[in-house]
Amino acid sequence: MDFALTDDQRDLAEAAARLLADRYPTDRVAALAEAGDADPDGWPHLRRQGWCDPELPVVEKGLLAQEAGYALAATAWWSTVGLAHPALAAAGRELPPGPLTLAWHNDPDTGDGCRAERHHDTWRLTGRRGLVTDAPAATALVVAADTGTGLALFLVSPAADGLTVAPQPALDRLRGAALLRLADTPAELLIGPEHAERVLADARRHGGTLLACEAVGVARRALDLARRHALDRVQFGRPIGAYQAVAHRLADGYVALELATSLALRACWLVGAGPDDAAPDEITQAYAEAVVAARRAAVRACEDALQVTGGLGATWEYPLHWWYRRALWLDSFDTPTDHHLATLAGHLLQPRAQPARPAA
Repeated sequence: MDFALTDDQRDLAEAAARLLADRYPTDRVAALAEAGDADPDGWPHLRRQGWCDPELPVVEKGLLAQEAGYALAATAWWSTVGLAHPALAAAGRELPPGPLTLAWHNDPDTGDGCRAERHHDTWRLTGRRGLVTDAPAATALVVAADTGTGLALFLVSPAADGLTVAPQPALDRLRGAALLRLADTPAELLIGPEHAERVLADARRHGGTLLACEAVGVARRALDLARRHALDRVQFGRPIGAYQAVAHRLADGYVALELATSLALRACWLVGAGPDDAAPDEITQAYAEAVVAARRAAVRACEDALQVTGGLGATWEYPLHWWYRRALWLDSFDTPTDHHLATLAGHLLQPRAQPARPAA
């Protein structure tokens, strides 16, 4: 059984790495993050490279997400391809060319949600949706709202009457959060209550799988920064990487990274295969494994890099903290890690059928 990437997949990852390395050197990442801005010219480059191709398999998207995490690409690609595209595809809609996002969280401060009411042939949304990623860049927003008979998904124009987009405090300045306030805002129904819960769950799992891959890229970049410092920094006549306290820390982080990489790509394959080719329980388990392993690998790699780089790594000028911010954001976004651990514990502790004993 061959688990290696194909030549085409390796070529895709290498092309993505070259593109992002050229567009996002560390000094530009720092400048964009300090300004709290997305790259205003990045989106057309990604579209031309095929990053938004609706036929792109999930494994290939995962490889792109890894490179986006490695570079900290300041675009709305994940919000668009990871979250919004699956909802639009489920509705049978043609994918628009611009960036999109998906809003489903309640306001974290007040707990307020969003409701939808039908007025003749139109729908109107009122309420709040919080923690919306890349909302300022979006050319359209997919918004979840309660219709009274169940949750539904709606398409909202950013220029719609009654809609305001307010920034929320965010640890990761390159993926800032926004609060949507909707006051009798016109919306177009995408997915009705009979299917919206499932479509939203599938979109979140699709997006979460790509975030696991992004976390792999973050971990790899942090490990590279630490490795470079361990080779360049000399103490007592030797590179500090020659000392076990540094070398073993990096080796442990490398093992965690390799495990997370394998689990994240396996989850991509199973999520892409869907229930027709994989058992739903197997998909759920693989997704939980990937999220837990990748989140932990990213946070650990960044914290190990802080230890290896010492005082240098803790300075504002050194770029490591931007990747650490992303790792902490990944560790806290959407479903908590404890929930995924409970899923895995339930699988592990589920009673197994005992094999029949042969008759005496």
